[in-house]
Amino acid sequence: MTEGTDDDGGTERRTEGDRPRVLVAEDEADVRELYVDRLADEYDVVTAADGEETLAMLDDSIDVVLLDRRMPGLHGDDALELIRESGVDVRVAAVTAVDASLDVVGLPLDAYLEKPVAQGELRETVDRLVRVSRYDDRVRHYYAATQKRAALDDALTVSPADPAYRELVRRCETLERGIDDLRDSLDGADYDLLFRGLDGSDDPDHESPSDLYA
Repeated sequence: MTEGTDDDGGTERRTEGDRPRVLVAEDEADVRELYVDRLADEYDVVTAADGEETLAMLDDSIDVVLLDRRMPGLHGDDALELIRESGVDVRVAAVTAVDASLDVVGLPLDAYLEKPVAQGELRETVDRLVRVSRYDDRVRHYYAATQKRAALDDALTVSPADPAYRELVRRCETLERGIDDLRDSLDGADYDLLFRGLDGSDDPDHESPSDLYA
């Protein structure tokens, strides 16, 4: 997928019309194919057969990684650590046949699925992680744009009639409307993902996402 440069000097995951992208990291070919079949109608799905291939395919076009914890070679947990160290902002759901134990508490995961994963559970999890990812992205771009506008307003060096300034204002307004629309689509579980880790815990005490970026 081709990346584009946004108005804030950063790299966007995609253009507005592109489909979200999911990376399925799974060593069993039949399971990979099953997940692709269950997701391909709505998502652009790419696959990796082991941890090394997962890391090689990881870039800013990926929204969600479905990561098998028990893969040959590079262990899924080690791959997870390297994913987080890479700086790529991606949501990760562990998928494993092993029952969850206390070792998952310290893992930087966004979701945990136990095999066999029902079709509805798989779609619900991916849908949720994509919603949260897109909300987070939109807020990040909105913050950058509004900070630039504020700096220009304070400097008093740019005319409000300047085309570049007017375009920046338009972008701020468009992003704000998009944030409002996305916020309306979020539920309590989505908020939990957005707020997770802000205070060092996984049990945030927030009722809405507004104070996250206050």
